[in-house]
Amino acid sequence: MRLSPLCRTPRERTRRGIIAVGAALLIASALAAAAAIPAAAATGCQATYTISSQWSGGFTANVSITNLGSPVTAWAAGWTFPGNQQVTQLWNGSAAQSGQSVTVTNLSYNGSVATGASASFGFNGSYSGSNAAPIQLTFNGTACTGTISSTPTPTPTATSTSTPTPTPTPTSTATSTPPPGPPDAPGTWTAAPVNPGTGGAATFLWLLTDGSILSNGANLSQWVKLVPDSRGNYADGTWQTLAASPYGMGAAQEHILPDGRFYQAGGEFIYEYPSGSSAGDHDAVQLYNPVTNTWTLGQQGLYGALQDSGSATLANGRIVSSDLSAAQTQIFNPSSNTWAAAGPRPASAGEDGWVTLPDGSVVSMSTGGQYRYNPSGSGSWITLPAAPSGYANGGVDPATTTLMSNGKILVMGSNTSAIYTPGATPSAPGNWAQGPGMPQGSFVDDSYADPEVNGKVIFDTVKCSWVTGACGSASGPEIVEYDPTANTMTPISEPPDPSGQAVNFINLPNGQVLAAAGDQDWIYTPVGSPQGSWRPAVTSVTANSDGSYHLTGTQLSGFVTTGEDDYQDPQGFPIVYLANSAGNVYYARSYNFSTMAPSTPGEVETADFTLPSGLPHGTYNLFVSACGISSGTAHSFTY
Repeated sequence: MRLSPLCRTPRERTRRGIIAVGAALLIASALAAAAAIPAAAATGCQATYTISSQWSGGFTANVSITNLGSPVTAWAAGWTFPGNQQVTQLWNGSAAQSGQSVTVTNLSYNGSVATGASASFGFNGSYSGSNAAPIQLTFNGTACTGTISSTPTPTPTATSTSTPTPTPTPTSTATSTPPPGPPDAPGTWTAAPVNPGTGGAATFLWLLTDGSILSNGANLSQWVKLVPDSRGNYADGTWQTLAASPYGMGAAQEHILPDGRFYQAGGEFIYEYPSGSSAGDHDAVQLYNPVTNTWTLGQQGLYGALQDSGSATLANGRIVSSDLSAAQTQIFNPSSNTWAAAGPRPASAGEDGWVTLPDGSVVSMSTGGQYRYNPSGSGSWITLPAAPSGYANGGVDPATTTLMSNGKILVMGSNTSAIYTPGATPSAPGNWAQGPGMPQGSFVDDSYADPEVNGKVIFDTVKCSWVTGACGSASGPEIVEYDPTANTMTPISEPPDPSGQAVNFINLPNGQVLAAAGDQDWIYTPVGSPQGSWRPAVTSVTANSDGSYHLTGTQLSGFVTTGEDDYQDPQGFPIVYLANSAGNVYYARSYNFSTMAPSTPGEVETADFTLPSGLPHGTYNLFVSACGISSGTAHSFTY
């Protein structure tokens, strides 16, 4: 059944971001040319080619090449198939095949390989007859024999050159300059630009690591992104059309990977799909690279039904997931775009909200059970104490699970709430407290929530439950804030949009909240500021050899996170931006995060970033934002 994102019919709360129109498929691919390595550099490599699975006429292979020579900033791997094998789909690289000869080059995010480090990629292939592995692999023209040589070797020819990036002169001492504030008055709603892909509102919203907002166009395989204006104002920003994805997934898993790619998998509803697949394929993984504006496919889930099962980002950036039909745990590795089994769990994970804790463990909340996963070793689950009974009162679709700034977890279901305090270790049970009921007895079936920069949690309610049919006394839907300090639920003003209620929320780097609504998206400016102890801080910025920069600071991933079975709202990574004396704001692209778990107080973390194209030379105030909260003072950065 195809549903409008904002119409309220049975089961629509889960599906309100799903737009059903005819399928349109664009599969984009690009070859990245490898840059030359120094002609006299030491060379050498060791390679493994592993066929991880094989079926009649097809197979999956993984390749890992360890660089034994000098560091490289770009690479090209090559081999010759002994038979008639063909590469049909490849991830973590770009492939070209001529006859039996295959060349795989790096993508923008994985070209640098230090001495002793590895370049890894995987692919699906076809064959007939035998499927023997290649006899020899090469790396930047050098045969991978496990030995090192200083003899000059042929190098891949670059297709383009770029001017070396000037080295910055960053300081490690903060200036007294505060970050730019939100452009609108607290407690007010401001219209966001109309999404050209829909002619109205964007649907689901995800923050990319360059500060832009990813969303869907006219159907769920079409994509757009909102880019702020020159002063960092999203209300005056512009939507840009992006490449189409192979699948149009509704109610799926979504996460941001450590290299900045966007992960989407499963899908309770499949509206568009590539040739050879079907609307019954609820186990696919598709990955968007915002640098190249391309989509690739990863390995499908191990148990057949990723669908809208619970999932979370681990500290190392891998995705831990369950399966809708199997009580099993599986972990997706972004480096190889493959899954690994990670043992059983107490129950399958349908309608669950998962959140990662600062210690790296994961809490799974649903009205059917509450659990905690410890990823250490082989991984294990424990069953937590049962939530207060009101939380599961007839509700099969609870609201978003929210880890708040105070370290406690807000869960909501039916027309009530509960507060969970995690135990100090992954094996500790923790404890529950009953939370306040919804104003006027409203319901939160499948509602989406967002932790604001002021420490409160914003979410939406409806008058009547689509699960039980029970109704509260409110005149209609409401926007509500939970205040953990006062332990109260308070309705706030609605955006002035008579065509529909705000239903999806995401923090913008400037501290505002972007919400998907009826005919247009709206931007809310919360009342109140973050506590000083919640702010990230920058301690140093140094130049990398490839023209990017390495940032060291504290609390770079923020203290909050959310999880819901149909819509994850990942924000736990630093957004780096530069402001000049004229008031212009420039967003860098961050990646290579040292952790993707919420921060502990004072935790030292690192990230790399690249400057936006065309950045004027000069001196800037550099800030970092985590979950909408910016560093309190600037660092001087000269480019």
